[in-house]
Amino acid sequence: MTATPVVPRTRRERFCRLYDFQHVDRPVRWEAVAFWDETVAAWKAAGTLPADADVMTHYGFEPQPTLSAGLGFTSMQLSWPPIGWHVVEEGDGTRVVEDDLGALRRERTDGCSMPQFLRFPVESPADWQRKIKPRLDPDAHDYGDWQPAARASQTSEDPWGCWLVGLYAFWRNFWGEERLAYAFYDFPDTLHDMARSWLHMHLACTPRLFQAARLDYVFFHEDMAFKNGPLISPHFFDEFMAPYYRELFAYLRAQGQTRFMLDSDGQNGAVLDRFLALGMNGLFPFEAAAGYDAREVRKRYPRCFIWGGIDKRVLNGTRDDIAREVLEKVPEVWAGGGFVPSLDHACQPCPQENFEYYLSLLKF
Repeated sequence: MTATPVVPRTRRERFCRLYDFQHVDRPVRWEAVAFWDETVAAWKAAGTLPADADVMTHYGFEPQPTLSAGLGFTSMQLSWPPIGWHVVEEGDGTRVVEDDLGALRRERTDGCSMPQFLRFPVESPADWQRKIKPRLDPDAHDYGDWQPAARASQTSEDPWGCWLVGLYAFWRNFWGEERLAYAFYDFPDTLHDMARSWLHMHLACTPRLFQAARLDYVFFHEDMAFKNGPLISPHFFDEFMAPYYRELFAYLRAQGQTRFMLDSDGQNGAVLDRFLALGMNGLFPFEAAAGYDAREVRKRYPRCFIWGGIDKRVLNGTRDDIAREVLEKVPEVWAGGGFVPSLDHACQPCPQENFEYYLSLLKF
């Protein structure tokens, strides 16, 4: 960014210009994901964060309002009746819960972490046909109370996102990662049927959102990679995912949407190439632990919007570690535009003074 930066009139204008690689005065002040509950609790217990403080507001992070109307973020809302959860067993800081569809998981009761998934609701094509598919009917979709948010978006000075569950996440939520990996071989027709249902729901339900709300970007939750690579091969991406995303992107463009951001932790590898070729043009959160270096990504994909990229683990190191991580990455990537510098995932327990020092290095 060598031209004179524009000072936008609103936070919404700043975000849109930034995403579109236009010149702005500074980045959007967003932090990736959130803070662990333990992090905030420790700072408040130490008396260095007010007991009634909202940590995002306290540190001046800007709002990230979103709208999904039951079509995301991590899953798609099934139609009536509501799905209830029931405690199966409890003790030693964990409990096992089961839902009405047969999913079973163990979760902590004494802290914040991902649950351990013990059983998923779909174990065969018959489960999909009997338990899930009938409850994915656009005419019976449960949008929830979304109209107030839609009205607020029309006059808001903040950027608003439309958050949708992505196709891989849609499959995984019902099958689980391991059973899904086998299903590509054992039940390909069922996965295509599920993909058609996923696409149909988005095509049929999102018109209400786009007509009533002013939305600036579309955010797809996928989480389709782990530390060493993607959870789906490029070949299967081309066969099972690309046709449906291609149609969805064409529809979204016809609705005036041009900013498509992928939420996928881990190392996405060649699958990211496929996504960008289809029209995905942003990635979040660029997990450093998976080998993502925002500088290298910027060189390879100069028009890919980057949100994240700063290794959260350095917050438990020294000030020199933090300065090295921030100052070696941020100026170089910022020079290429389209960048919101932030941690590469939720802020884990760390010294509060280290977090504040990290923030001080991001002041433009």
